[in-house]
Amino acid sequence: MTISRRDFLKNGLGVMTICLTPAQILAAAAQAANFAPRQAGKSKILVVVQMSGGNDGLNMVVPYGMGAYYQARPTLGIQPDKVLQLNGQLGLNPNMTGLCDLYKQGKVALLQAVGYPNPNRSHFRSIEIWQTAQPDRIGDTGWLGRYLDLSASGKPDNIFAAVNVEPTLPKTLASTKVMVPSVSNVFDFRFRTDPQYIQDRKAQVAAFNEIYESFSLKRPHVALLRKTGVDANRASDYLQQIVRQYKGDVKYPDGSFGNGLKFISQMIAGNVDSKVFTVNLDGFDTHTNQARTQNGLLKQLSEGISAFYADLAAHNVQNDVIILCFSEFGRRVAENGGHGTDHGTAEPVFVIGNSVRGGIFGDHASLSNLDQGDLKYKIDFRSIYASLLERWLGADSKAILADRFDIIPFV
Repeated sequence: MTISRRDFLKNGLGVMTICLTPAQILAAAAQAANFAPRQAGKSKILVVVQMSGGNDGLNMVVPYGMGAYYQARPTLGIQPDKVLQLNGQLGLNPNMTGLCDLYKQGKVALLQAVGYPNPNRSHFRSIEIWQTAQPDRIGDTGWLGRYLDLSASGKPDNIFAAVNVEPTLPKTLASTKVMVPSVSNVFDFRFRTDPQYIQDRKAQVAAFNEIYESFSLKRPHVALLRKTGVDANRASDYLQQIVRQYKGDVKYPDGSFGNGLKFISQMIAGNVDSKVFTVNLDGFDTHTNQARTQNGLLKQLSEGISAFYADLAAHNVQNDVIILCFSEFGRRVAENGGHGTDHGTAEPVFVIGNSVRGGIFGDHASLSNLDQGDLKYKIDFRSIYASLLERWLGADSKAILADRFDIIPFV
């Protein structure tokens, strides 16, 4: 059977579809893809873990020493003898033993009552605020997207400047100059051929590369589309090779979150030159029957991060990485009639790593002096971002956040 170039190009590229802004088109057209390995021990990496749905911070970091907690949560309150105690007032959810061990080793900074002025309880708007760091406007770029734009100025394009280990790119990484790939499964991030004809794959990939390297059409941006196709195929081969060369026996929790963290570890251990990785753990919108759902999710979170850290340490790259864990908002103090909690405001945030100054930062929000049933924030989340930008990533936080925010000494 014969096939035209038009049909081949239309049907062959599969997952390698990239949406570009005009600024990205101009930037990419002038630059060549770069696969140079990062220098282990000389580069700083930020891994962002988003707990989607609005995590209940009061049952993650339990104020077991405060009587008001049990008054507000007669059925959901976790009893003191089950809490993984951090001090005389606070402890972790009993399903978070892995993270508790890291805390005891001084590798976890717990930041309390994190939020922002005039909080929004909508999932969509609140997560957008956290991702753009722009509470007062609808932002077009993410805070880390702006960091990538700033750090990319005047440098060769790196196709892996950042990697999102999810199907959909979060607004966190939205930028004007840098293209960020979303790779939810490394085995799907490749040129797709008909699985019924496995022997034809090599010939089809070769045909793809030949066509994309020589195909010419006098239309706008065709050269860029050709380049993007070839670069995507090269990127796929590069990641496949990284995964094949990886050696490790750390056990990650089953599921997409554990798999995502393992893939990030493989890329870091393989010296992929990425400054930022993002991964998501979904399901925290616990309006009903919260205990079972949240306990399972926190177990995944704790075991995943513990395994991830152990994997980094086994490959001697633990000093290169800091992990940020956040959710778009916390939950209300009082439990509802469905043995769950409703959308709230302030929440605890974790920053984890070998280069982190461990401990508790900030005071716990009052459980009695509330704002319409919600906790009042004490730490602006942009202070956490500013601290990571200035002290870890070496960037000018004002240029990215448009203002100066307090630096918190957890790095």
